Amino acid sequence: MRLGQFLLSIAIGFATASIAEEPRTTIGVLTCTLAKPSDEQPSNMSCGFKSTGAAEEKYTGTARGLSQSAVSKEVLVWSVMGPANAKASGGMLAQRYAKAKVVGQPPTWVGETNSAIVLQFETHGSAEAGDSIVQIELKLTGTSA
Repeated sequence: MRLGQFLLSIAIGFATASIAEEPRTTIGVLTCTLAKPSDEQPSNMSCGFKSTGAAEEKYTGTARGLSQSAVSKEVLVWSVMGPANAKASGGMLAQRYAKAKVVGQPPTWVGETNSAIVLQFETHGSAEAGDSIVQIELKLTGTSA
């Protein structure tokens, strides 16, 4: 377990460094409804992703790290950041994200499979939720025509 945490820390460190170096742009907005967590279980989320120039996608997911007192049922919003030259592709958010600490920026989560995709927390008034989420996992459930 410690080796896994160590390797994850190294990966986040490299991803954080690449966040600062690569030119990034907003490629869409992820809006999730978060259900109340129960006894150390991850919180379930139902999400919609609206990218610039593509159909809206629906995702289900989980957020780990929230305490029961942190949230009952909330809507959370993230800007989805990616390489400046990237085009949104179907299912591109379907992966696990780990929280990265970038000084002077809102909380961010970096994709573990594709570290070029970064979720930047935008929800005002939910700082406790943003600070406490350590991991997000998203699965594509469908797209709108």
